[in-house]
Amino acid sequence: MLRLIVCLLLALPAFAADLPFVVSPNFTPTGPTTAQGALVWLHGTYAADAPGPPDEPDIVARLAGQGLDVWRFNRARGQDPLGGSGEALARGLAGLRSSGYRRIVVAGHSRGAWIALTGIEHADAVVAISPAAFGTRPERQAEGMRAWRALWESTRPSRARVVLVQLADDPYDPYPDERLSIARAHADRVGLTLLSLLHPAQPRGHIGVYEPEFDETLGDGIAAFVAAER
Repeated sequence: MLRLIVCLLLALPAFAADLPFVVSPNFTPTGPTTAQGALVWLHGTYAADAPGPPDEPDIVARLAGQGLDVWRFNRARGQDPLGGSGEALARGLAGLRSSGYRRIVVAGHSRGAWIALTGIEHADAVVAISPAAFGTRPERQAEGMRAWRALWESTRPSRARVVLVQLADDPYDPYPDERLSIARAHADRVGLTLLSLLHPAQPRGHIGVYEPEFDETLGDGIAAFVAAER
């Protein structure tokens, strides 16, 4: 078994060298010709004293169970511009597709979720959990609403399936109903299939995705939606 894992990891760099992603060390890849697809995880901004990005939450393991190789789009703290990271994501997703992956799923939390939404036209499914990128100060949140509207207005026609999760008591999402209304309107405009999970009973708060209750209560529904045919 160990020899098989080593061989798989050695085979991936043939195309992975040009990607902005890395294979997650927490999952064993099978490669683009064997896997059912690829899942790219985008973490949120992490604490300055953290050694690096946090590991994937439990929902990623559930999605990976659909036969998906798990890749990580790690971005350095303080060097993560929304535009630049969005462009890198698009380039990486195109690389995964050209390498032979049949399905592409993008999932992210917080800033990672915001960036993930810029990749809709390159993915079969996007899971955006507590998207945020503008902090909690009132003036920044007003700017964030303008940017949220612009993000959805720039979305092109797509047949992707999109999950938008907004947890209660999230100080980074002060206008949840308005944000959802914008997402729904533009999803209809461009042909997306949107699943909205607005303020489930549990978990709560901006980092609720890392609570066991998130996968326990929402995981089945998210995974089934992502896997379903349009």
